[in-house]
Amino acid sequence: MSTSAKNPEYPLGAGSESGVRDLEEEIRQLRATLHKMKHELAELSMRNEELEKELRRANRVISGAWEQIDVLRHSSSWRVTAPVRAFKTRVRGVLR
Repeated sequence: MSTSAKNPEYPLGAGSESGVRDLEEEIRQLRATLHKMKHELAELSMRNEELEKELRRANRVISGAWEQIDVLRHSSSWRVTAPVRAFKTRVRGVLR
């Protein structure tokens, strides 16, 4: 049984060299596309790592800020000045 009978998509015989060249060109193009995509993937992976580092750093800054707020709110000066802040809030409400 000939190859053309097995797979009519790639017949052998007249013009088979042209078909082989076409397939070789397609393979070359696919390899180039694969190479390009691997390069893009590597770049995106590096960018993702940079963004993850930046996010971790930002989360540490935010966490530190919340800790400072918590320390302030539990300080004796915050508790002592609570009535003054409450009075100020009420006065603002009345003046509006």
